[in-house]
Amino acid sequence: MLKQTLVSINSVLKNLIEITQQDIIDIKNANHQALFDRNLKKDELVNQFTKLKSQIDSTLATRNQQGKNLVNPDEQPLLDEFKEKINIFYEEHKKFAKMAFTITHFYNNLMNKITDSKPDIGYGMTPNKNPYSSFSLKG
Repeated sequence: MLKQTLVSINSVLKNLIEITQQDIIDIKNANHQALFDRNLKKDELVNQFTKLKSQIDSTLATRNQQGKNLVNPDEQPLLDEFKEKINIFYEEHKKFAKMAFTITHFYNNLMNKITDSKPDIGYGMTPNKNPYSSFSLKG
């Protein structure tokens, strides 16, 4: 059971890595619609990852309580692959997050200058307090 769960979670991580790498390319090319189009797929993959990770934790906890070996020799390579993929995903996601934050910061500063409002990156902002909600350009 753990072996199949590790195979599944490694597949999910592979997909998350590929999507994140594509997100980095699209954010560099200002292809925002492609980023938005992948959000649903990323959410599904994150939910799958969460469920699979929970199953792994449960299996390892059960084995530990029963005094069994936590990982069998045929599962070890899959666990090593999981560790490698989670580190790759972490690094790729960190690159993407930095880029996304930088762009968000740029556009927020631009809007703050245009609307002459105080800098705010949106935390705790409600639609009534959002200076951009009624903003429109007329030619």
